[in-house]
Amino acid sequence: MSRKSMRGKVFGVSKAVTLAAFALFFGADAFAQTPPDTSYEKNEAVAADALNCWWKSDKSSVRIGEEFTVALTCRSAETSLEKTVLNDSLLEPNVLALPPYQVKGGARYKELSRVLPGPDGPVTFHMVQYAYTVKLMGEGFFGRDVPLPPLEIRYHVDLVTNKDVVTPGKERTYVLPPLPMRIQSLVPKAADAIRDAGNETFGDIERRRKGAVIAFIAAGIFLLLPLVVMLPILVRAIRGRRESVSNGTVFHDKDLLRRLASELDRIEKNRRTAPWDDASVGMVLAVFRVGGALAIARRITQAPVEVEARGTEGQLKFRKGFWPRTKVLVSASLTPEEMAKELAGANWQGAVTARRKALLDETQRAFAAFNDARYATPGNAADREALDGALKVGLRLLRALRHDHFLFARVMRAAGERGARWRLQWKRS
Repeated sequence: MSRKSMRGKVFGVSKAVTLAAFALFFGADAFAQTPPDTSYEKNEAVAADALNCWWKSDKSSVRIGEEFTVALTCRSAETSLEKTVLNDSLLEPNVLALPPYQVKGGARYKELSRVLPGPDGPVTFHMVQYAYTVKLMGEGFFGRDVPLPPLEIRYHVDLVTNKDVVTPGKERTYVLPPLPMRIQSLVPKAADAIRDAGNETFGDIERRRKGAVIAFIAAGIFLLLPLVVMLPILVRAIRGRRESVSNGTVFHDKDLLRRLASELDRIEKNRRTAPWDDASVGMVLAVFRVGGALAIARRITQAPVEVEARGTEGQLKFRKGFWPRTKVLVSASLTPEEMAKELAGANWQGAVTARRKALLDETQRAFAAFNDARYATPGNAADREALDGALKVGLRLLRALRHDHFLFARVMRAAGERGARWRLQWKRS
């Protein structure tokens, strides 16, 4: 072995021993230290990339006075230890200034968020975007490069020590570099003003007119479609109404009771100036027949006839409708004896039905008085003076029957009947 090779081996071994001792010394020192303090200065370099912003323009070159749109997008990061908060109050369109450009308006779009995996856990990226409408006015910018000026964006990084404890950080500044823009348009020498001419032509007007006509036709179709669908239903309803009129169901009970009460009111007013005669007694007797039939649920005849038709005795003549005008003859085949027999065989229970039974009994007697007065002999003519009280009884009955057709009265009557049944069952138990 040569002396030169021997010196190389010795130098290599000594170099290895020196490196091993150096690593052992500094490794033991590092192992003995406490974990690094997560102070604000320690995380200064880490938080430097917590915010990233950039410009985007819809045009790279514009003319003087031409409006264009630039978009500012900022992406902030949020982890389990840090949270970047952007001071967006200085970025509002009515606050932001970009000299020499004029900010005419703008809008802020809804914030977007996305969660991505990171080395220390998931990282949430929040992205916010502003769109500004900008234009340049001035005489000294023709044919020059006039970039958007640098923009200083304020933000701060908050430290999250615990789940609910946040330590605010100091304010920082993110400097956005300028955005290059070229002013390319020159005005002619003879022009005395700069005007923004529209791009629309007569063809655009014609297209809009055709679109309006098509929209109007579509609206008319959609308006007539429900009418076409409802037409068969309306025709069927009109035919059904004509069939019901021919079967005698012209007036509902509530409407018929109102007409009967109006008839008795008219006779009562005439009675104040004129004595009872056969016509008025017969009219009241017909009203008692129909009203009594309604009270005890007997059948009533309603016959539509021509306006010129004349009914017989015992038929009430009512008019219905305006065009075409219709006359309806209303009558009922009820006698005082049949009404008394019906009331004697009915099962009246409860306080409400008991009062109604007393009124019906009184009505039956008034009905019999008018029947006797109508078909009485000349020797009993003096009994007609007692018909005034019987007329008032008929009015009371009609008012009570009309009251029964109100919704509140029906509900209260049903509640009273149910309460009466409960009390009866309770007594039996």
